Amino acid sequence: MTPMELLKHFAPEFADNQMQEKALIFENEKYQKVPNKYKILIGIGVAAALGSDTCTQMWTKMAKQSGVTNEEILEAMNVARFMKQATVNDTIANSLKLLNENK
Repeated sequence: MTPMELLKHFAPEFADNQMQEKALIFENEKYQKVPNKYKILIGIGVAAALGSDTCTQMWTKMAKQSGVTNEEILEAMNVARFMKQATVNDTIANSLKLLNENK
């Protein structure tokens, strides 16, 4: 079972809420300043950066179904990879300072 199927089984009200939020983001005319194509690419990047293989695949499939090119998907993945590296650099910065203090 997928994570969403499990959520529907054990906590259907939370699954319904998540689907309502998805509809709000992707279908409500009030929230269409950012094109859905870009929202999907953001989804790929966030899922990849957070380390969710299942979600990264889901967003990639959604992208392909929406006409997003392989090159655009790969670029979103590479941006996510770069940004994850940047957060590691930020995370280790204070520890690197400690190394410098002990010289």
